[in-house]
Parts: sequence; structure tokens; C-alpha cells
Amino acid sequence: MMPVEEIRLTAKFKVDFTDADEATISEIHRLFKEYQRIVNELIEYAHSHGVTSPRRLWYAKYRELRQRHPTLPSHYINTACRLAASIYESFIELKKLGMCEKEKPVFKRWTIWLDDHLFKLDVEGWKVSMAVHGGRWITLKLLYGKYHERFKGMELREARLVLKDDNSLYLYVTFRQTVTLPEISADAKVIAVDVNENAIVYGNDEFIERFETNEGIIRTRYFLKRRRIQSRIRGRGLRARLLEKYKGREQCRIKEIYYRAAKEIIGKAREVGATVIIMEDLKRLNEKNMGSKELNGRIHRWGYRSFQRILEYQARLHGLHVKYVDPRNTSRTCPICGSELKENSNGRRLMRCQKCGLEEDRDVVAVRNLTRRYYEEYMNTKT
Repeated sequence: MMPVEEIRLTAKFKVDFTDADEATISEIHRLFKEYQRIVNELIEYAHSHGVTSPRRLWYAKYRELRQRHPTLPSHYINTACRLAASIYESFIELKKLGMCEKEKPVFKRWTIWLDDHLFKLDVEGWKVSMAVHGGRWITLKLLYGKYHERFKGMELREARLVLKDDNSLYLYVTFRQTVTLPEISADAKVIAVDVNENAIVYGNDEFIERFETNEGIIRTRYFLKRRRIQSRIRGRGLRARLLEKYKGREQCRIKEIYYRAAKEIIGKAREVGATVIIMEDLKRLNEKNMGSKELNGRIHRWGYRSFQRILEYQARLHGLHVKYVDPRNTSRTCPICGSELKENSNGRRLMRCQKCGLEEDRDVVAVRNLTRRYYEEYMNTKT
């Protein structure tokens, strides 16, 4: 039997307020304010009682909140419990890692989680209906384009409603799609992907390709631009708007590069008949102190996990497996004899093996080692 996997995709819609009346807009703002107060009350309870389970939080606070908010649909309290528990659990993890100095978390965002009882999406007319106070429903138009057509026919899951500082409203809808993946055999072709600050190198023992991202350079430029804004702009409102503007530009520019890189890698995989994409397990890289303040700043600005997530869901959409392997010393171990590599004096990225004489770029070495480690792990799991 062929393995089956569930893929979740998120579509972003901007709400069109052109035909919305004042009563509808007022109801939406009321909903956001009330939801934020409920989430913060739940976080306060979770903090004082050490609760990280949404179910325990629901049992402790649901009846009280229903009495105080009788006209609010009950499922808003359900999703608020999930959100509050998620925020507090993340806060606890950051505290353990020494990455948070606050005494307790505070929910400041204008975000509402919606389950399938709180909204209905019309994918033919691109409208959304939402449950509001008193058992009423309001309908809002959504701005859409060709990008959204791909979601027709997918199974609807949940959504988030986000109110921006400029009062624009966005709906993020999660869809589900089931895909069939091919069986993995011992001789399955793979493509290993090594993500670096300014380049993405991919391939296997037969070929190596390099995709220049210049991400480190782009992010450093935007970082310096934001620092100049912070030092030169005195007005708090103007400064905040400019910072948000350039942050958005940076994210859009980097995300476009990520999607182009993912498209190129998927295309190459289909061309050579590869069925597995291999990546380094870098989930905890940002939690490490890498040494200098400058290097730590670059690591924290680097969006390697965002690219991995984009490549992962794109790969699965195209019926490819995605596997993660241990990243330790992939660029410092000889892929031929396993000896430790030394940096060549002729170039910072050129590595040389003193035992077998291999001389190769460290990114190429990493790709070959990722390929080798995958096959080793695969054989170990089969024996």
C-alpha cells in the first residue's frame, strides 16, 4: 500500500470593507477587544496555576467566562483556551532556555482563532460568514486572485482573523489535502539540501547545483536601515510605521527567493526521478550561543526554518518524501573516508582531507555527507 500523508496549506485573504456598514465594522472591533481580554485572563490563570493544557484551562474557566460573556458564541472561548495554553507553553520553553526575561506573557496581538463552528467560507463567491454576538452572523467579501484558485476542492480546517495597525483585516484559512507518496526503497534517488546564509546548495553524488539567495546580505541591509530609522526618527508613530513597512518589504523579498529556490529544487527532483528530499535538522540552531554578538545576530535574522517549511510542503504537494538528518559536522567530515577535513589555506570555504586528498567546497561536502547519512539511517532502520 502506498503511504498517504496529510498536507496543510494556508491561504491569506484581505477582507474587502467596501460594502461593509458601520455596524459590521463596530461588531468586528468589539469582537477583537473582547477576545483579547479573554485570552489574557486565561493566560493569567495559566500562569498562576501552572496550566499548559487547553483542556484543563477549559474545565477551569469555561463556565465562568460563559456567564460573563453570555452573548459571545461559546466556541470563541474554546479557541481562546487553545491560544492561551499555546502562548503560555511557548513562554515556559523560552524561560527554560533563558531567552525570556518577562515574568509572564501578555497577548497584545489583534488575532482571533476560528474553528469550523465560527466561520463558513464560500470558495465560489469568495465570501466568509462569521458568528458574532447574539447568535448573529456577518458576511464579508474577500479579495482574491489566481493564487487562491488552487484551494478550491481542498478540505477546510480552521482560520485566523488578524487586524492590522492600519485597520486592514486579513483572514488566514488552513486547508487540508491528502497526497499519496511513493514507496521508499534502498536504491531510491535523493536530493540533499544544504541551507546557508547566502546560498542553497543541493544535489547528491551525481550532481551539485547552487542557488544564490544573498539572504544574509539582504537581511543585513534591512537591519541597518531599521537601526537608522530607530536612531533618527523621533516620532514614535512614524517610526513604528516605517519599521513595519521595511519589515514587510524584507519578508516579501526573502519569501519570494525561498519560493523560487523551492521551485527549482522540486523541478530538479522530478527531472532526475528523485523521490526523497533530505535536509538538516536545524530546529534548535537559534537556541545556541554561537560566539560573537554579530554572529548571533546574523543567525537569529536568518530564516532557514522558513525555507525548510516552504520546501517541505511544496515537496509533499508534488508527492516527494522529506527527511531530516543530523547536521553535526556535515561540512567537516570527509564523505569518502570519514576523516576530519581541514580548511585549505587558499580559500576559506575550501576543505581538504589529509588522509585521502579530497579537496572540495564545504557546501558540496555537506550535500554529499547528508546523502550518505540518509542512506546509513535508512539501512539501520531496515535491519
